[in-house]
Amino acid sequence: MFDTHQNGCWASWVVGSYIGSPVAYPANPNPRVDFMDAVILAAGAGTRLRPLTAQCPKCLLAIGATGTLLDHQIHSLAEAGVTRVCLVVGYLEHMVREHCGDGSRYGLDVTYVNNERWESTNSIYSLYLTLGDWGRQGTFLCNCDILFDARLPHRMTQMGGSCIAADTQRPRLAGEMNIRLDSEERVEAISKQLDPLTTQAVSAQIILLKLSDGDLVREEVERMVANDTLDTFPTAAYGPLVEQRRLSIADVTDLPWAEIDSVEEYDQACQTCAPLLERSRPV
Repeated sequence: MFDTHQNGCWASWVVGSYIGSPVAYPANPNPRVDFMDAVILAAGAGTRLRPLTAQCPKCLLAIGATGTLLDHQIHSLAEAGVTRVCLVVGYLEHMVREHCGDGSRYGLDVTYVNNERWESTNSIYSLYLTLGDWGRQGTFLCNCDILFDARLPHRMTQMGGSCIAADTQRPRLAGEMNIRLDSEERVEAISKQLDPLTTQAVSAQIILLKLSDGDLVREEVERMVANDTLDTFPTAAYGPLVEQRRLSIADVTDLPWAEIDSVEEYDQACQTCAPLLERSRPV
């Protein structure tokens, strides 16, 4: 239940890239599980969204009058069959915990991992902290700043193997997370450093890892953190899947989605993307 709406933030008081000296960190002791789940990376401060995020986590920014960015994500994942969401929190983490609670309001379980180093590490370290919580049937990996249609994760579950949501019609710009495909429509490279003219799609930055593919990414994340490679994006850990051509795209060109990384992008998403979202139930 929402009580206040201040500076674009809902307050609830009721509740890298891959193209082709070691530091020791504690291993995650949690056992692996056997259901489809999701990891949402929401530890960062969202400094490029200030002043909206001065007193509000980016994931709790209001999307129109229907709820927060995180509400939209979790409800959409639940509708695709996800039974548990692991939230990596850091900046103003108490607000996220109070807002989402145990997940019962969404019809699934919500657990939390606190990245105490959120100010000094990139999202690869947040991902590392969740490795013991990935489901064997399938795991969605999501950034908290992506607004997407409820049909998007469902479409990904219908793919034959691991896939990444991508838009083949959106303009591919330098510095964006672009994707190059091989002749069989498998991901050949994914990076912000790719020449846009050599690519065929823009990543929507949501990936679904199925079965053993999750283990390949897990091992790569562990290797990167062991080598203190912390200033990079999770896409850098997809290298083994790319090399073996095990990653395809789920084309979401026909579905509304938006990355919200600045105040301008937030305003545009609220005005043009949010009204088009298809939902089977209200947030």
